[in-house]
Amino acid sequence: MSRSYKEIAETGVQELYEVTSALESVRAIFTLMLETFPEDSTPHAFAQLGTIEITDWNTKVYQWCECMENELDDANAEAQNAAPLPHYLLDQRSNEVAEAISAERSHATRWWTHLYEMRRRKELPDWMAAGVGTHDEHDLMLESRKAVNQALFGSDDLGGAQEYREVAL
Repeated sequence: MSRSYKEIAETGVQELYEVTSALESVRAIFTLMLETFPEDSTPHAFAQLGTIEITDWNTKVYQWCECMENELDDANAEAQNAAPLPHYLLDQRSNEVAEAISAERSHATRWWTHLYEMRRRKELPDWMAAGVGTHDEHDLMLESRKAVNQALFGSDDLGGAQEYREVAL
């Protein structure tokens, strides 16, 4: 599961509000101690210190929550007001992605071809030759490429001539 930074920040703010609620519960315990123990007792002194600390931390956490909510509101407003990327930039990025994928595929095909030839000439160790450079592996590679093309470009066209197994060796 992958969440955006915005979703993580929103979750963090909600959980910090829950922390302020928990701190209020602890304050209630200290308040009960203040009412129960005599003023000159050690438990009463600890309860006073606890109340001061809880108040300080509760204030800090609450201020942090408000600050984060303001930042999230500003980020949401900026996102809504942001102009979409111009079409030519989207086209340029698409072309760059397509070129990078094509370069990676050329590299992978080159290595697949080398491994296929080494397997065919029985130059690979047995443990490697069984699953490397086979026609089934090549077919899986082409299917993976189609899936990537479909996900990124909305088409499973691989472009150019793609050689499929015609004769089993």
